[in-house]
Amino acid sequence: MYKKLFITLFISLLSFFNGIAQITYHSNGLVKKIEGTLLNQDTKEPLPYANVIVLHKDKGSTTNETGYFSINNVELKITDTISFHYIGYQPKSFEIKELQSGLPIFLKEEIVSLSEFFVFANNHNAEDIIKNVIKNKNINYKATTSKKQLFIRQRFISDIGNIDIKFQKSSFSQLDEKMTRLVEKKIPKHSISYTDFLGDAYFSKNNKDTVKINPIKVVSLKDKSLADLDELELMFKKIFENTKENEYWKIKSGIIGGKVDVNEEDSIAKKDSLNDYYTTHYYAKRIDTRYRKLLNDKDEWDFLYHTGDYEYTLIGGTKINGEDVYIINFRPKKGGKFIGKVYVSIDTYALVKADYHYDIGKTGTNIHLLGIGYTKNQMDVSVYFEKNKDNYQLKYYAKKIGNKMSFDRNVSLLKKKKRFLIDKELNEIKVRLNLSVKEESSVEMLILNNKDITNQNFIDFKQKNNFKIIYVDQFNDDIWKGYNIIEPTKQMRDYKKIE
Repeated sequence: MYKKLFITLFISLLSFFNGIAQITYHSNGLVKKIEGTLLNQDTKEPLPYANVIVLHKDKGSTTNETGYFSINNVELKITDTISFHYIGYQPKSFEIKELQSGLPIFLKEEIVSLSEFFVFANNHNAEDIIKNVIKNKNINYKATTSKKQLFIRQRFISDIGNIDIKFQKSSFSQLDEKMTRLVEKKIPKHSISYTDFLGDAYFSKNNKDTVKINPIKVVSLKDKSLADLDELELMFKKIFENTKENEYWKIKSGIIGGKVDVNEEDSIAKKDSLNDYYTTHYYAKRIDTRYRKLLNDKDEWDFLYHTGDYEYTLIGGTKINGEDVYIINFRPKKGGKFIGKVYVSIDTYALVKADYHYDIGKTGTNIHLLGIGYTKNQMDVSVYFEKNKDNYQLKYYAKKIGNKMSFDRNVSLLKKKKRFLIDKELNEIKVRLNLSVKEESSVEMLILNNKDITNQNFIDFKQKNNFKIIYVDQFNDDIWKGYNIIEPTKQMRDYKKIE
């Protein structure tokens, strides 16, 4: 009890100091910068991916995962109005001068009581409502031929708790014990990277497996340790280049093994100190895969497909963009994994919004066998679909994954030559690899603009083979000046590449 009270008090204090609006002025008295944190009035939790808009000024921002926002490089009057909007909450508007009082910025969740709401609703059974989401999925989420402007932020953090590579044998002249020690030294113990992508994506309802992209700007903050990893990759690439047409490479650990594709499209290319080029087709394929998994991946959307493993509670209703929706809380029974909240349309049974994560003590994939361990111990998802006529289209999607991995086995890298019956082994290096690592990765996707196009428009657009990435050592507000993006986190702002 006391522990829970302390945590609540701590979060409230932290939310208060983080939530105070700050205003910076130009020398001429006009407002230069507005920043603050948007919070739930009742729980004091942050409200991520909310819209913050200066009315009639075409200026705005989108809060990040901690609810923080900032509007920079502007010239506003203190009488200008700033408005805060979050799905399922009552919007609020203030004149900028009102934010100088130093009060936290809170929004209240808009929930209509069951007795009022059920005057309009027909089906009161929460589990049946959830089942109808999947039954009506193909009707509500139809593929369209469209051009979408996307902002995508990807983050990757890796911490190696232990790495030990014991050299055993090698018949390669380039790969010896000295090289093994170099690899062990160069593999980063802690690595972090951020990549922000802004571009147009072209979708075709006739070509459901094809997405074309036109990158506008791509910026990456990359740790020096990851540059060391790139150096290792280049080193091995040189070794792999000396592979004849009838030869191939294979990684093997006991009976586990597989071929190494030395001609991968996305293998690292020659680059200078600031700029790199990325394969456009590969990146477009990743966007396509994310879209196709929405509401279709039965593991990620377990609570929609295995309703018997969950307990659902209908807590009320609200309006989202003029549409009446149910608000349903869910929690796992013995077989379920997730806990969260969904908003489902009364008329169409479309899932409009969902926020969920693993419940306490629950995990995803959990394997420990023959010296290999893997546990997916974190998954947080937030998604919102916006109705356009009779169709629901993605507005934002955020997913954070955490996992722990361990490996303690003999590993061999082999070069082999193809023959009629049994392939000939040309060279082998064998080591004992003992490794444990924690990883956290996240992706945030915000659709800034969505426009229907003809199939001929889709066909006429020619995708370039590669696009440029701009590498920077530290984040600053000029990087995305003039663009509407998800606000960078404090961790991104504080990050500076260590030389």
